[in-house]
Amino acid sequence: MTSGFFIKLGFFFIFAVIVVANSVAETIEEKRSRAEKLIQRLENKYLSNEVPAILQKLEKNELSMSVINAFALEQRLIIQSDLRNNALSLHRFGGSSSKVTNKFFYRLVVNEMSASEQLPVLIQALNISKSQITKYRPLAGAQAYPAYTAWLANYAQPAEIAAALLINFQSFGKNVGRMAKALKQYRGLSDSQLEFLINFSTLPSDFREQAIAIVAKGLASGVSESDIETRVRLIQAYESNFWSALSSIDRK
Repeated sequence: MTSGFFIKLGFFFIFAVIVVANSVAETIEEKRSRAEKLIQRLENKYLSNEVPAILQKLEKNELSMSVINAFALEQRLIIQSDLRNNALSLHRFGGSSSKVTNKFFYRLVVNEMSASEQLPVLIQALNISKSQITKYRPLAGAQAYPAYTAWLANYAQPAEIAAALLINFQSFGKNVGRMAKALKQYRGLSDSQLEFLINFSTLPSDFREQAIAIVAKGLASGVSESDIETRVRLIQAYESNFWSALSSIDRK
């Protein structure tokens, strides 16, 4: 009788474990689906088809070299800042139990290191002298972006950072992709000279999938969709400020 009781108890325990496992699996799938829907909604809302005015002029070969040079010199400062920002994010989250989170932030640092090596090639191709680099005065509107990414690196959660960068990289990538084509067509620059722009023009492989996985994990831990959207909305506003600030040079 005692033996039968323990056998029944064992079956009950196994059944309970299966039920709990299925419940957890369903919850993970639900969070993944919710994260995908959130990202799709944010992409639809914050990824604009609008082309910055200076790119429209560049594609007509009507943009002055001073604006193109300013783009490169602003990026020089942004890359230096974002390399530190991403290193800080890696420091904060690199010890996470999530392999996806570790790989995501490690990749950000590696990509920024590559960009920091590629940008000087573009600066040299544009014939920007050391004197011009030294004398250049950065634009407040253009540098609002790295100021905000520094805030993200210090205070935001991985889900907020991943969503913000996923949306922003697509926006920035589309614009610099157009810039690369125009500079190649009208200024005769080669692919190797334009590597900085070309590499940013497309998302790294699996980047979107990793970001969604991090967002799903964040939602499961209590990060709100509202906070995630706020980070996306602000970074996109600062991205717009960057291009508008460059346009101010063109009007002088």
